[in-house]
Amino acid sequence: MRSIVQYRMSNNEYRMNTEKSNAFICGTVRNCEQWLDAVFGAIEQMEPVFNKIHIIIAYDDSNDKSLAKLVRYKSIYKERMDIHVNRDPLSHRRTENIANARNVLLDSMKRRIAENPLEDWPYFIMMDMDDVCAKKVNVDVLQSVLNRSDEWDTISFNRQFYYDIWALSLKPYIYSCWGWERPQLIVDATRHYITKIMLNIRKDQLLECQSAFNGIAIYKTSIFLKCRYDWRMPKEYMLINDLLENQRVLGNPRSLSPLAQKTDEPDCEHRSFHMSAIANYGARVRISPECIFF
Repeated sequence: MRSIVQYRMSNNEYRMNTEKSNAFICGTVRNCEQWLDAVFGAIEQMEPVFNKIHIIIAYDDSNDKSLAKLVRYKSIYKERMDIHVNRDPLSHRRTENIANARNVLLDSMKRRIAENPLEDWPYFIMMDMDDVCAKKVNVDVLQSVLNRSDEWDTISFNRQFYYDIWALSLKPYIYSCWGWERPQLIVDATRHYITKIMLNIRKDQLLECQSAFNGIAIYKTSIFLKCRYDWRMPKEYMLINDLLENQRVLGNPRSLSPLAQKTDEPDCEHRSFHMSAIANYGARVRISPECIFF
């Protein structure tokens, strides 16, 4: 059964949470040249919501001029932007390379915090650096969820077309959509489920889930800098009864690996990141029914 969290906040809490905070804005880049100008335009729109931002990019070797464009933005942001260049991705698995790159971002944030202990960085934003974030930002939605930061530890957002089904774990659809036979049918069923929920909950409600990203999410550093991204299926955080219920509601499709056994099958890196935070630190993973992008 899904859980809906309703927005209730006193005037004092509202004033406290509208104080501007610092935030890291992080992304991984590979072959993103054509979208980077629009993505940095979105970052520029988000910047006034915060007291201070610091941009951190993990760049993997590309076939386009992404790095040259990043260097140009570095000349604009100067000490407020770092680029970590990886010329030799370690794996043939795309999700493993992305997980490695995102962990570079986590390590970079931790180093900066350790080197500047008097600075307070309560949030980081992880965002994709391609077409899904190359859009105009609804700043009111961003400000609204920050005002409600006592209700979540990470929050992602709805879209007119909820595309990111691989990162989504929402009971009873908790297992990877690509972990079953005929996965496109699972994708369609899960998308129909999340779309129906988003259409029927109020804007002042937040949806509890086990994992969600959808191109951009805000995280509390106090919890998530203690976690790591992993490209493997996080079955250690999935109860067998939940997996069997997932199988049942899908019409009992065959799983591509034994449900009760930990295996090294590839998965979306966000799923392990979120589920480990829930299991180890009680993280509250939420989805806003509002869209942050126009």
